[in-house]
Parts: sequence; structure tokens; C-alpha cells
Amino acid sequence: MVSKPSRVAVRALRASVFLLLALVVTVHHAGALEAPPAPPSSEGDLPLWVLTHEGDTLYLLGSVHMLRPEAYPLDEALTEAFRSAQVVAFELDFAEFEAGLQTMMQRGSYQDGRTLRNKLSDGTFRELEDRMEGLGVPMALLENMKPWMASMMLSALIIQEAGYEAEAGVDLHFYEQAVEDGREVVALETIEEQISVFDDLSTEAQVAFLESTLEELDQAVEQMDEMSRMWETGDGQALAEALTESLLAHPEVAEALLYERNRNWVPQIEALLERPERAIVIVGAGHLVGEGSVVELLRARGYFVEQWGSE
Repeated sequence: MVSKPSRVAVRALRASVFLLLALVVTVHHAGALEAPPAPPSSEGDLPLWVLTHEGDTLYLLGSVHMLRPEAYPLDEALTEAFRSAQVVAFELDFAEFEAGLQTMMQRGSYQDGRTLRNKLSDGTFRELEDRMEGLGVPMALLENMKPWMASMMLSALIIQEAGYEAEAGVDLHFYEQAVEDGREVVALETIEEQISVFDDLSTEAQVAFLESTLEELDQAVEQMDEMSRMWETGDGQALAEALTESLLAHPEVAEALLYERNRNWVPQIEALLERPERAIVIVGAGHLVGEGSVVELLRARGYFVEQWGSE
């Protein structure tokens, strides 16, 4: 039985869920409703795509799951796209979030006597131990964790230390507004399904992912800063390359984390398109850019999808 997570663990776990979302990235039926208002003009491109099909219109908003608070206020075009919708779809329903922390701790920990040390080489374990010591976190916190969970925890602690907050993420920002306004919230998947993305990986893939995290840790904050800048300026091509570069070395992770989920979401987006209410779909930006993205899959099905602000 996994004990109740400590305060340090809960804080890191909260960020870990959003990192899981990040690792990787508006639908209405034309009928009785008026056409949705076009977002106001903005300087440069935005992480916002407009999908149109046979008179129907859809907004796809690419989010960043963790941001610094100073990133707000967001561009007014993003806010207006959100305001035009009666239904808001996210990767998951954040009402499940707190319960999901305990689930993540249980699924991310060995229950049969195995330990993290047993799965790692001596060198990798010592490096992880040194990193945790430098963060002021006892290695005992990770003792029974599976490699994927240890990777999430380590990344979360590093990024939090640099001022990034899950509470400032685009998803949670709009989720709280949707709940406050009484809008319908739709989840594309459950937190259990998101956890399974990593927990179902082979041990070899999990260890490789942790080793990659350790190798790239010194550049983690710089990379987050750069991706945040790309997100704010709507540089979709550069963002796609940045989000997928490290994943390309781990095809099993890339397939489970990005491509399979993208394919699973497309039919749900099409189902939203058939509803009479307007909706906006808000998912990690990494799911909307590059080959195999939701945007490309929708285009392949005959939908017209254009990034807002592009010529």
C-alpha cells in the first residue's frame, strides 16, 4: 500500500501531471447559432487554429501546460476564441486531478518489492541521487518509483524551481474560467489513460527516458523558456521541432505519447463538430504541430485548418 504523499511529493506530483500532459501539446454545428466571432487581429501568428467544414467552424487552441505567472494576460485573440464557446474540451477533466495524484503515485511505484535502484545502472543511479541532493530532496522519495515516474518528478522539481507553475498553465487557466462560467467541460481522455501512456512502456524504454532526462536536465529550463517564447509568437514549425526532437530518439515513447493519442482524439473532435453547441478544444501545442499532429490528421480527412494570423 502506498502511503500518502508528502507535501514535497504532492507539489512535484502536481507539476508532474502537467509535464506528462506537456510531453510531448472549437467546434460548433452551424444551425440556429450565429457564426462565431473572428478573434481580433494580433501581432504575428498565434497557437490558435481555425477549422472549417461545410459551414461549421472550430477553434483548436494549443496550450502550454506550465507557464510563469508573468506570461499573463494572454493575447486577447485567445480569450475571445474561448469566450465564443459553450463547450470546452481539454485533454482531461481537472475535476479528477486531486484524486489523480494518488493514482499517479500508486501506478508510478513498484508494489512488489522492486526498487528504482534495481532498474538503473550504478552510474545512472548515482547521477540521479546527486541531482536530487542538489535540489534538497531526499532520495528516499524516489526509492520505490518506476523510472518514468522518477523522470517526471525530477523534471517537475527543476522546472518549478525556475518559476514555472502548473496553476499558471493555459489549460488550468481556461478550465477555471469554464467552471466559473458554468460551461460544459469535455475530457478527451481520463487521467488513468494519461498515466498509462508511461506506465505501459517497457522497462527499457522507461530507463532510456530517465537517462535522457538526466542528460538534458541542465538545458531543461532554457528549453522551457524557448518553447514558451515560440508558443507566444506562434512559431509552429520551430515549436514542433523543439517538442519532438528528444522524442524522436525514443520511438516507443513518441508513439504512445503523441501519435496514438492524436489519432484517438480526431473522432472525438469530429463528434463535437456535429453538436449544436459551439466548442473549443484546448490541448498541448505539441499535438497540433508537425507531422502526425491533430491538425495534419484533420486536413487528411478533408477539413480546412488554418493557423490564426497566417497569410
